[in-house]
Amino acid sequence: MPGLRAGRTGRRRPGRMSAPRRRRRLVERIRDGDLEIVIGGPTGYGNNVYVVVDRATGEAAFIDAPGDPEANMAAAEAAGVRPTRIFLTHGHFDHTPAIDALKAAYGAKLYADPAEPGLKDGQLDVPVRHGEEIAVGNLRFRVLSVPGHTPASTAYLCGKSVFVGDTLFPGGPGRSKDNAALQEEIASIVRELYALPDDTVVYPGHGPTTTIGASKAEYAVFASREHAPDLCGDVTWLNS
Repeated sequence: MPGLRAGRTGRRRPGRMSAPRRRRRLVERIRDGDLEIVIGGPTGYGNNVYVVVDRATGEAAFIDAPGDPEANMAAAEAAGVRPTRIFLTHGHFDHTPAIDALKAAYGAKLYADPAEPGLKDGQLDVPVRHGEEIAVGNLRFRVLSVPGHTPASTAYLCGKSVFVGDTLFPGGPGRSKDNAALQEEIASIVRELYALPDDTVVYPGHGPTTTIGASKAEYAVFASREHAPDLCGDVTWLNS
């Protein structure tokens, strides 16, 4: 089972943006079979930088393109790879600013759901659909459609590791613009993410990791309560 990252217990609240964070941490490396996950940052608005590597072949990809291009490139350099793909979880401005620079530096192709807003004309190279598998060397990343935080948010699953963008954090879902979006997001989480094994590690766009099992236990508390019909925004499983 891949290791959990240590971190603060609070979760990053996407959408409640302050000044970009410039703090840097040492690059972390986590193994899940032949998958190596290289984690850099935080960059931009507290975004994690992820480079996923097939150590059997040296093929690699970025998960999103957040913050400073240099932070993404530093993670790739630390891994000793030249990623040829960018897997986009969603199109919010803090997850996309390095796309053009990473394309120019590595010739990387952008993979994303074509229904996701926020991309510039011509940025999308390869459209992805729910259930498809994308090869990175010998590894296979399964595309999971998880709308709610944005209209076409996407998660990428490989082994016991799932990269979820801002759909799920330790403690609850990503920020929702209204109750309809929250309900859609919860349905996506329950249908696609909570169907995964409990020891699957969740890698969010900001902050520390969690596991599917831990998140399901928290959600059970939320699901046992009644909630206001207009509930949305920064929701937490234990306190909302």
